[in-house]
Amino acid sequence: MSKPRIALGALLFEGNTLSPVITERTDFASKYLASGEEIPAKLASTNTEIGGALEIFRGADVEIVPLIATHGGAGGRVSGKCYRAFRDELLERLRSASKVDGVYLALHGAFIAEGIDDAEGEILAAAREIVGGDVPIAVSCDLHGHITPAMTRHAQILIGYREYPHDDTHETGARAATLLLRTIRGQIRPVSRFRRAPMILPAQRQRTKGDGPMREIIDLARARETDGSVLAASYFCVQPWLDLPGVGVTAVAVADGDAAVADRVAEEMVQLHWRKRREFLVPTETPVDAIRKGRALTGGPVILADAADCVGGGASGDSAVVLRALLEHAPDQSAAIHIVDPHAVTRAREVGTGGRFRARLGNRVAAGAGAPVEAEVVVERVEPKASFRYSGGLMGGVEASIGDAAVLAIGPIKVLCASLSSYEYADEPFQALGIDARRMKFLVVKNPMNYQQAYAGAPAMFVLDTPGPTTCNLAAVAWRRLDRPCFPMEDGFEPVFAAG
Repeated sequence: MSKPRIALGALLFEGNTLSPVITERTDFASKYLASGEEIPAKLASTNTEIGGALEIFRGADVEIVPLIATHGGAGGRVSGKCYRAFRDELLERLRSASKVDGVYLALHGAFIAEGIDDAEGEILAAAREIVGGDVPIAVSCDLHGHITPAMTRHAQILIGYREYPHDDTHETGARAATLLLRTIRGQIRPVSRFRRAPMILPAQRQRTKGDGPMREIIDLARARETDGSVLAASYFCVQPWLDLPGVGVTAVAVADGDAAVADRVAEEMVQLHWRKRREFLVPTETPVDAIRKGRALTGGPVILADAADCVGGGASGDSAVVLRALLEHAPDQSAAIHIVDPHAVTRAREVGTGGRFRARLGNRVAAGAGAPVEAEVVVERVEPKASFRYSGGLMGGVEASIGDAAVLAIGPIKVLCASLSSYEYADEPFQALGIDARRMKFLVVKNPMNYQQAYAGAPAMFVLDTPGPTTCNLAAVAWRRLDRPCFPMEDGFEPVFAAG
């Protein structure tokens, strides 16, 4: 018998309809981008989903047909030209592969592009047309994926990350690959069903480690897998900044040939999520109040979480709101902040290390953040084409670039200015530019979750009430297309758990 031929690819991007940022090919390339045989060479040893799938496939005596693999991080939408180029390359390579016995695709679940709200659904429909109805398709998605009917209609196997922070991407790819191999060998007959709850949730309390509100939901999912009810049970807390119909917290169950069982388990999971909905709401502090409380504490770094400017959720990363607050209320305290500002980098390069200039920092894209922050700065370092390697998370082991970068000092405050945005896992960009973030009194982070793990020993962590497209104050957003009623904008209504 000939080896099974399995097509493998990845096309990941997290869209945010509240963000003005348009993502292009260069943004994907600054994370990772590989085609054909470049894929195993570039990603086999990484913590990515593709790395996990390759490990399983290489140990199972199968022929791998590599398509395209890339991750664009997050933004508003991907440009239409960029999306079509990636989509067409993936599908053309699949079409050129002739007959395959299975397909594995690592997707996000919230890929939106100019003119299209469900890129994953479109890609899966086209892939299904190419390979036919009998070839199994396995898909893995981010825990924050927006799962659509088209996705479960065309993929027999659909699973998600189990962990947030996303430290299990390699393991997720391995699980998807294992289920796909079992399907090809005739050992299982997977069928996926989903249920959706009319709710969106801020990310700060979605941590899957510890005893937070996710604990009981996780235990239920693992119990249904362990007792044999389903092959896989996944919870999708959804990217909450998608102003689209059908968005909501979703559960997907994959059963062995029994769609009714898959549907029952998926509904059981979203019902539990609904009962715990109020436990996910997040208290916030103004930057001024957080700085005042932080000054009164001994030691550091005191974490100021400006999650409304989270690049990993689609924001621009150029908000200087917290920098302004630090300059006004703690100019004598050491601090570090990362701001995407290619204009400041260009000026720093012109002035050179040791030079001074009057800078206008950030707030060129960030909505509602006010004018750029003006300050006299000293150029401490200029780094052309700065790069770093992720120490963990969904891109663990991947080398990423923040483009030309500079470190600007305003007294004891260090501003890392970068030309390109980057997903924030820990302190890798600070390290790459020689900033010891952990020795600061205040450290500004721009993510809702990873800092909780990366700086676990910090004396205090404050979630800030700041403007931006990744705000945790979801009730304050002017939603236009989101189905209503929807928690937390409304509460006290009888939920309908949509099926698919």
